[in-house]
Amino acid sequence: MKSGKKQNITKFRAYATIDREEVFLNEMIAQGWKPVKIILGMWFQFEKCEPGEYIARVTTCVDSRGSKACGPRREQLAEILTESGAEIIPETNLDADTRIYAVRKADLGEFEINTDIDSLIAEYTGRRRYHIICGLLLLVCFGICLFLGCSMIREYRLNPDETFHLICACIEFGCAALELLCVTVLSVPIPRYNAKLRELRDKREIQE
Repeated sequence: MKSGKKQNITKFRAYATIDREEVFLNEMIAQGWKPVKIILGMWFQFEKCEPGEYIARVTTCVDSRGSKACGPRREQLAEILTESGAEIIPETNLDADTRIYAVRKADLGEFEINTDIDSLIAEYTGRRRYHIICGLLLLVCFGICLFLGCSMIREYRLNPDETFHLICACIEFGCAALELLCVTVLSVPIPRYNAKLRELRDKREIQE
């Protein structure tokens, strides 16, 4: 006999950093929801579990240069995690080859993906550079859309009957606004990454 309680739910969330994603996933686990799939980095699917039954961890596989070409590195980490008893959460993100979402039973003990300082420094350096590179590319696109939008406005002023130019201008300005918003979102975590890198480098100096 069915209890009538939901066994699966989907949550929509959009975060600028995977640190916040990890917090969200563990908050859901604490409420009794295990993450089972992530779609486009925004739709998180969960199934019922015991509250606190799992621990979730998220990491990026970008290298210290911010390179996304790290399929082998991702496969290596995924294999190590699987051997330790963790489950890799399936995802359909556009940059799925640069991230790993994993869960592991809490009764297996503490669960971390990167633990040594050098690995953490490389990860946060890569994250920061990735945000900077994406932000700069979006700024270039913002400038192009702004230029095209202004060109369309000039064309419309010369030919007021050609409403097509006005529509194109509105589309270009809309794209420019969206790109500027994305640049802002990408810029927000950079100071936190800088602070984290300073903290890690200080720890490394103390250990040395």
